[in-house]
Amino acid sequence: MVKVLIAEDYLELLEFYKISLNYELFLAKDGVEALEMFVKHKPDVVLMDLKLPKKNGLDVIKEILMIDPNAKIIAITAYGNIGVKALEVGAKDVIRKPFKVSQLNELISKYAKK
Repeated sequence: MVKVLIAEDYLELLEFYKISLNYELFLAKDGVEALEMFVKHKPDVVLMDLKLPKKNGLDVIKEILMIDPNAKIIAITAYGNIGVKALEVGAKDVIRKPFKVSQLNELISKYAKK
């Protein structure tokens, strides 16, 4: 089964992911927890909210890529301009909130295969 790490501080959205996505999920509520879970679980795909407490998503993306330069990270944001910055620091793709579960599944499938 595909392993997906989701870093998201909005708890209701984490619950939505649990109900909606059929993957082995690891859920982090902040940037520090996301880094710890990445190291521990070595997920196939990371869904990274860019506005996180303790450590912002852009910094977490950079640190994950130092640990594993081949990490597949999809940035999640409601703010368009920060999505461009996520691509610049190494995210493979960006999905804008709000999005459909089908869009998210397509992206996870796309990067889990690589």
